[in-house]
Amino acid sequence: MWVGMKKTGMIVLGHGSRRREAARQFEEMVRRVAGSLPQVVVVPAFFSLGQPDLPTQVQILESHGCGRIVIMPYFLYNGVHIEKDIPALLAELERRYPHLDFVLQPTLENDPAMERLVLERLQDAITL
Repeated sequence: MWVGMKKTGMIVLGHGSRRREAARQFEEMVRRVAGSLPQVVVVPAFFSLGQPDLPTQVQILESHGCGRIVIMPYFLYNGVHIEKDIPALLAELERRYPHLDFVLQPTLENDPAMERLVLERLQDAITL
């Protein structure tokens, strides 16, 4: 998708895990999401544990002509990574790629969709 004449690429940023199966499941989820957004490139990245990491995916999206990078942190809560570590990494990426526009989306914290999901799961368990 082109916004203001810049092609948009999107990164879903997960924490990562030492368990390869957990990383694989995250990557598969991002592939399913990407399949629903065919107008943009959507890729997974890992913040702490795993590859590809955020800088690698930014570099790849830039090489594919993306001038606008949307980063969606797939985190439930706004802890240290969200409050300090990711903004510091993003500031470094902005210095390294001054020609790119970065958009950092909010986490899933306090998202009404998450609350609805928890409620649905609990309601389903009432009848079990």
